Amino acid sequence: MPEEGFIQMYVRDFTAMATRMEAGADVEEQVTRRVKELRAHAEIMDARKAPGHRLAVIDRLTHEGERIHVRQGRIGPEDNEQLERRRAFLMHVADMLADDADMHANAA
Repeated sequence: MPEEGFIQMYVRDFTAMATRMEAGADVEEQVTRRVKELRAHAEIMDARKAPGHRLAVIDRLTHEGERIHVRQGRIGPEDNEQLERRRAFLMHVADMLADDADMHANAA
């Protein structure tokens, strides 16, 4: 079973980047760097603890993207456009994490 602390750390980082992006910051370079770090870290965690760390982060990002009440940035259901931009950002990150050959090999 993947470590919950690992999952929370990366999801928290990506949701914070979504908030900064909404405020107008260019976070694409940070996202790319953090995705690379997560991939490397997940390989280590999978080898030492249990498999599935990257998949668990993807799953949690997907879940976070569907939430309609978000504490970070004080988004609420009354701001559907902001929620949709946040969801799109988190889905983009999840796609980046899933988009490589070894991920597809692990899923099979």
